[in-house]
Amino acid sequence: MIERFNFAAKKSKLDQGITGYSPYQLLIIASMVQSEGDPEDFAKVSRVIFNRLEIGMPLQINATIDYALNLRGNIRLPYKRLEINSKFNTYKYRGLPPTPISNPGEEAMAATVNPVAGNWLYYVTVKPGDTRFTRSYEEFIGWANEFRKNEKAGLFE
Repeated sequence: MIERFNFAAKKSKLDQGITGYSPYQLLIIASMVQSEGDPEDFAKVSRVIFNRLEIGMPLQINATIDYALNLRGNIRLPYKRLEINSKFNTYKYRGLPPTPISNPGEEAMAATVNPVAGNWLYYVTVKPGDTRFTRSYEEFIGWANEFRKNEKAGLFE
């Protein structure tokens, strides 16, 4: 497993770091990308994380809360969970969590080192296979409401 990880880190060039980020910081980001998105969205999720870091915005990554609470696979984050006092609470604490939250695969590592260009700050999976990215908070809220409607309709079961 360690050999496979090292191979993937070298192939993706995660082990070399990028300007402003150490290989370990990139590993933390790749772990969030892996936990938060589908492979076809990894490069966009990565871009959102970097965009938020660049402006000092909280990362607000749901998967970090689930990690802190030892939960997995939840698409919805109840507001009560945001109260957890943990350095992994990226709604409460700015910057990167203290450690990786998963073991990222090669695709997540590559997306972290090479995020696509974009100015997005928000994303939401509206229905399975339909994750949308935007810079507009208002548009994000509209899509989040659409997600809730689709969730109630049973699209995520």
